[in-house]
Amino acid sequence: MKVIAVACVAGLCLLAPLSLLFTSGGPSPGTCRLPVEDDAVLAAIRSIESGGDYEAEAPGSTASGAYQFIDSTWDGYGGYPRASDAPPTVQDSKAAESVAAILDQHNGDIAAVPVVWYLGHLPPAGDPAWDEVPGSNRHTPREYQQRWLDAYEALLAEGTETEAKGQTCIGSGPTLAGGFAMPGPADLFARAPVDRPHHDYPAWDWGIPIGTPVYAVRGGTVTAVNNWPRNWFTAGCQDGTSGCNACGVGVTVMDADNTTWTYCHGSALTIDVGAQVQAGAQLMTSGNSGRSTGPHLHLQIRTADGNRRCPQPLLRSLRDQGSGVGARSLPTRGCSS
Repeated sequence: MKVIAVACVAGLCLLAPLSLLFTSGGPSPGTCRLPVEDDAVLAAIRSIESGGDYEAEAPGSTASGAYQFIDSTWDGYGGYPRASDAPPTVQDSKAAESVAAILDQHNGDIAAVPVVWYLGHLPPAGDPAWDEVPGSNRHTPREYQQRWLDAYEALLAEGTETEAKGQTCIGSGPTLAGGFAMPGPADLFARAPVDRPHHDYPAWDWGIPIGTPVYAVRGGTVTAVNNWPRNWFTAGCQDGTSGCNACGVGVTVMDADNTTWTYCHGSALTIDVGAQVQAGAQLMTSGNSGRSTGPHLHLQIRTADGNRRCPQPLLRSLRDQGSGVGARSLPTRGCSS
């Protein structure tokens, strides 16, 4: 299956066209598919910047976290004041967005990544800056680039699977009592606004960083996928515009009770139509595709009687009680504004 995928290093990574073969289960939780080129980019940055320490603090600087983001560049990403305050999945998401922007600006040139990460820009060929040590650093940009490229090449040569350090990649999230699972990583879901009403009909929107794993709350059969990666508003869509898709990148799962669970606005699919999935299976990565005004997951539940149900009571139970409730017991009103 060819999709616009997010290569997986510790959660989520670079938006890039990859030919990936997904199974309904994928690798076991806690492992990443390494190395592929996009995986190694983020892994190399983590290796050089912090040795892979997501709680790293730089003495005499505001730089922190695995990627050593300074506070002004981090800019409160994901609601966390500093990079080191954020869980690994959020740090990885920010790094993935930053690397994707560098590659886009420099025509996919991998060698540009370490220099821009180090200096903030790519000096032109012959510029003396290549051989000058910036500020209180220890290496010239040329030296730093070579160290990074050596680490990158080593990662590419390591093998096909590397143990992740507590992060979730393409695979499964933790399952809960009664055959349910959280819709995303537990560290993010612990702070999710589960009671927030939807703006116009029974559903739920959860603002999460682009690239966050999205898991099946309930297992079943994947009956539909959408794979329109563009944003409704930047694409100039209007209601009825040909080719536009309000869900964007999304997945619908039908459970054993013929209840459908629809997840929208992703950035990449990790499953295909017809797959049999368990609760907790990764379906996609979150994004800002379709009719979306900011990065978030849209969750909609529709029971066999055709009624949309309010996800909020179920999500509250999943978050606070660690167990689910039957979809038919969920209200059909009172969760929209």
